Amino acid sequence: MKRYEVLKAVVILQAVCMIALTGMVVVKVWPLPGLRGSEQGGPSMPPAPSDSDGSVVASVGGQPITRDELTGELYKQYGDEVLRALMLRHALELESKATGYRVSQEELNREIAAAAEGYGDEEAFYRMMKEQLGLSREQIQEEYRYRLLLEHFTIKDITVADHEVERYMQDHPEQFEPQLQYHLRWIVTSTREQAESVLSKLMDGESFAAMARLYSNDEFTAEDGGDLGMVDADDPFHDEEVLAAAAAMAVAEIAGPIELAEKGYAIIELAGRKSTSNLASDRLFEQARRQLALERAKPLNVMEDELLMRYDAMMMK
Repeated sequence: MKRYEVLKAVVILQAVCMIALTGMVVVKVWPLPGLRGSEQGGPSMPPAPSDSDGSVVASVGGQPITRDELTGELYKQYGDEVLRALMLRHALELESKATGYRVSQEELNREIAAAAEGYGDEEAFYRMMKEQLGLSREQIQEEYRYRLLLEHFTIKDITVADHEVERYMQDHPEQFEPQLQYHLRWIVTSTREQAESVLSKLMDGESFAAMARLYSNDEFTAEDGGDLGMVDADDPFHDEEVLAAAAAMAVAEIAGPIELAEKGYAIIELAGRKSTSNLASDRLFEQARRQLALERAKPLNVMEDELLMRYDAMMMK
């Protein structure tokens, strides 16, 4: 699974948890676009009882923020995506029971191991996911399990011959040749003095992610704890000085201040290092087979819609 897909999935999972904790209720039948619902003559479900909760969860300047306000805001921002994600999970479970297919522990372990290669080891991977996204080992594994189920049902009827895989690997060498990548996080400041002050706090044990949210000027990564994701060692779009520093660092090491070519100074952390040369040839071969099958298959979002339709899914709100 690509990293951005994982992040999107776990963000939705976080929203599921937040909305559940605030007691979100669903009160009106609303058919999913393109799916059967009450207005199309399909089965409908009775609205859930609506309970108001005016308890105060925070205050600013003496002005209270109630649980109802929090629930409403979460629902407004994430409601439709969260409901769709939950419905899809139910549909995948039903399809799994109907077909008898289960994701084996071996498959799951292999997928987690592949994701963890850029973090040093699996424990570092889980620790990073907990720190950055607040998700437990079990939640991460469940997210991968659902994604593997969806991919399986999408490509199960697609046959890819060995010679086609070999040709695919020859035609896309950039995907399968050994490639070094760094998993980087950074904090960008306007001045060296600011960077040195942040570095001092980090050396005293402050959380890198927390410091990035507080002090980083990079609006694209600050809220994500400064996470730049996996960066190719020869990526021409990233600062050469940053990549050069990363090359000499150990995993979990922090370095800086580094003067940036464009503007400002950076403190960086090497969260992980990955080289595709670490992958066994048979794993690369099967990875290529799956990628080729997915390219030939219908888009995953289309498969999601089909599964939801198959099990008469509809939203209620």
